[in-house]
Amino acid sequence: MPKGLNSHLKTAVKRSTLILAATVVSQLVWFCIKILIVRNTTKEEFGIYSLMLTIFGVLVVITPLGIGSGVTRFVSINQGEKKKNKADEISRAGIQIAFVLGLIAFILLYFFSGYIARHVFYIPGLASPLKLISFLLPFSIYSGIIGGILLGNGFIVQKITNDLLMPLFYLVLISAALLLNKTFNGILFAYASASLTIYSLIIIFGFKKLGRAALLPTPRHGMVSEGGRLYGELVKFSIPLLVAGVTGMIIMWTDTIMVGRYINAQAVGTYSVSVSLVNLLNFPLQALAYVFLPIAGEIYASSRQGHKGLQDLKRAYQVLTKWAFTVTLPIFFVLFFFPQMSITALFGARFTDAAMPLRFLAFGLMINAFLGMNTMLMMVMGFSRTIMNISITGAIFNIILNYVLVKKAGLGLDGAAISTMSSYILLNILYSLSLYRRSGLHPFSPSYLKPLAGTAIAGLLIYVAAKSLPLSSWMLPVYLFLFVGGYGASLLLTRSIEEEDLYMMKRVFQRFGIRPERLIKALSRFSPEVEKQEAGM
Repeated sequence: MPKGLNSHLKTAVKRSTLILAATVVSQLVWFCIKILIVRNTTKEEFGIYSLMLTIFGVLVVITPLGIGSGVTRFVSINQGEKKKNKADEISRAGIQIAFVLGLIAFILLYFFSGYIARHVFYIPGLASPLKLISFLLPFSIYSGIIGGILLGNGFIVQKITNDLLMPLFYLVLISAALLLNKTFNGILFAYASASLTIYSLIIIFGFKKLGRAALLPTPRHGMVSEGGRLYGELVKFSIPLLVAGVTGMIIMWTDTIMVGRYINAQAVGTYSVSVSLVNLLNFPLQALAYVFLPIAGEIYASSRQGHKGLQDLKRAYQVLTKWAFTVTLPIFFVLFFFPQMSITALFGARFTDAAMPLRFLAFGLMINAFLGMNTMLMMVMGFSRTIMNISITGAIFNIILNYVLVKKAGLGLDGAAISTMSSYILLNILYSLSLYRRSGLHPFSPSYLKPLAGTAIAGLLIYVAAKSLPLSSWMLPVYLFLFVGGYGASLLLTRSIEEEDLYMMKRVFQRFGIRPERLIKALSRFSPEVEKQEAGM
């Protein structure tokens, strides 16, 4: 394994294990929060809550013009090329944009909240929640740009605070609100208070680590013209990412919005349960993609300077995609084969109508995990316009299909889920084909593909056996254990464990204070690469 790749994988393991550990804890906390909200609100109130978060999420993506991702990309590349002054100029340009646009977004949402509630969704009760979250917009956008700058400099604080501290603060505040006053408004104010706390922590951390020079909009003496050029470069690159981000939100939230408009708020509440569960499939890939983004920027910078960085980038892409897929696979197995049991165990029997939508959504997101970090690599390599074109295609396809299946065909929640699943599959195929055509990068290797057949057979056998038994939620851990054993056996029988897998496994165990030497030695017998190296010695 090349020394450079060794170093990059070590960094990826160190950061991603921290993020994944935080994600596991946060998801447990978020589930507690979701259960508290579901059990203390009506279906209509839960639907209003879900719509509020949907609108807020869309605005958080639209308003910064895609600058957050652009800042991360340019800062990481300029840091890799040892151009700190340019990195600081890019940072300041992003901060200035965030400050102005955050205020504009607040004003527009605050004054148009009533119109949106009454004339777009026909839900008057949505107006007050929208006014409340309008105050969060400037802080969310400003802290988001700072988080992007921090990530470009190698700090993953935004991910940790959002994934771990946010749900912890929210759980404390929402528990207090429900104990003192079991009202819907108490839940909303608990969310707003927790969010403001998190945004403030990110901003404070950014100034502490990067200083005023990188985060204040005033350029240094003698850098005005250079800063203006970099500002234009940043905006030119980021506008396509804005369009891609907007279309990404359209794809993510069109199903919820269509259900809210053409069915009712109760249906939104039911559908949101399936969305909440299926989001579990996103976290392994998101964690690895998040920590790999600045690393990929550095590797790509070295390839532009004549080093053999592109080959390292391809191999890291393959290894990390395989690991993300491996972690995602057991979650997919439970949600796809046992959706009703999963929903009943966590949210109660009244939301079992979300079982079939959960299956469709889970399949679409599994394809996303299978193809890996295609858009992230396209962004690092500067293909932002291609990302935009493909995402527009996917968004149009998603809107049309949602309208046809939800409104015209009357398929309701199933139609919304089928539309989203189909859109994810189409987008990932187009992204992966474009990335391969333009760079030769792809996530596939024999060790990645060979175990899939055996794993699919193991999953089907467990499902068939389970259907003959009483469908009790307490059996889910047993089925999960059997499936993980089947996947592990498939890896061993197909000799699909590689040198990089053993290295990353060793690092993961060491992060948790475990000495895995005997296990690594035993597993190395199933690695053709290690076997060849030992034979050569």
